[in-house]
Amino acid sequence: MLLGTNLKYAKAYNFRIVLETIRRFGPISRAEVARRTGLTAQTVSNITRELLDMGLIYEAERRRGGRGAPSIQLVINPNGAFSIGLDLDRDHLTALLVDFAGQVRHRIDRPLDGPMPPEEAMALLARTTEILLAKAGIPREKLWGVGVGIPGPLGVSEDGHVTNVANPKAFPGWHRVPVVNMLEQHLQLPVFLENNATAAAIGERWYGAGQHIATFFYVFFSEGLGGGLIINGQPYDGHTGNAGELGYSYLPPETFSAEDLTIFKKPHLGILFDVPRLYRRLQASGYTVRCLKDLEQLFQEKNPILRDWLQLGLEHLAPIILAVEYILDPEAIFFGGRLPDPIIYYIIEWLEQRLAEMRIEEKPPVRLLPGTAGIDAAALGVATLPMYVHLAPGLHVLQKTGDGEALTRGRAATPPH
Repeated sequence: MLLGTNLKYAKAYNFRIVLETIRRFGPISRAEVARRTGLTAQTVSNITRELLDMGLIYEAERRRGGRGAPSIQLVINPNGAFSIGLDLDRDHLTALLVDFAGQVRHRIDRPLDGPMPPEEAMALLARTTEILLAKAGIPREKLWGVGVGIPGPLGVSEDGHVTNVANPKAFPGWHRVPVVNMLEQHLQLPVFLENNATAAAIGERWYGAGQHIATFFYVFFSEGLGGGLIINGQPYDGHTGNAGELGYSYLPPETFSAEDLTIFKKPHLGILFDVPRLYRRLQASGYTVRCLKDLEQLFQEKNPILRDWLQLGLEHLAPIILAVEYILDPEAIFFGGRLPDPIIYYIIEWLEQRLAEMRIEEKPPVRLLPGTAGIDAAALGVATLPMYVHLAPGLHVLQKTGDGEALTRGRAATPPH
């Protein structure tokens, strides 16, 4: 379907463009906003008045310089909106309460012994949300929503919409579970679902080093390997909502042990980056490893099992990263997720050297960068979702859909205020 637009949607788009300009370049004057956006001074004035009334921005001190009266500077109001991110995986639940400026106000990190039944998990997510709200003392009307991240892949319904589906192998009993509907019934708040790798990419774009990088790929390490893709400033999900799932790249069976092949019928790259399996292997060899700090200590000690694990995985990851470079031509590739920073830096340094050997001479190198949020990348990413959906500028805002609103992950992009 080819969708047109009208004045209503053009106004909504301009509203988001002005807010995004203030968010990324503030403190900034109205005149500078007009210059950067190409909008008229009157349009900018009208929109900033609305943003001030909503409490999303405020007027800072005047900036002096040049001729004429000092200009009033506009900045984002951190207390203007809040959101919560819940990153759920088999081994952990990480929950963040984030303000409009992207600052983490409160954090809860809870280790898990494996996937819970859906109802039990929804109750845990709901309790954790209420604890965060109580700690922050924030009224519920200030909360723009709750983002939930789970491992991919997601699924697609018969009508082509992305459905709320967790990976049935990673989460037994979760196949076709309506995560959004169940959690909304618990919380009576808007809930947004995303796979954790794409969420990490969105968080990097909204709050991290990706703010000024239009097209990039995000390599996400967790219990396996995932990827998220930002194209021209917007997340790209693909036809089924699973674009970037490089962890499912096929590898020949001889790459794996006989034991691996009895567990995983179709060998793939993500198996080589399964961190819990690494923990079990280290523990079986007598090493103490219960958390990421223990893993970092073993890395600093040049533990041979850990080094061999990295070497094998990176040897097979390198050609996939090179394919990402050639096929997508991104400006940068970020690396982040639930690995300690020193290991992420090692991965980047190793890949820079190997890719330099593999690239054709005519191909300029792509920047390899560490993710900004560290081990909280997915949690920050899903915390970004409520505000991103409501406020990020994108061409979908200009399109008229059947119900008159832009949609994402089954939720209407209508601000809660």
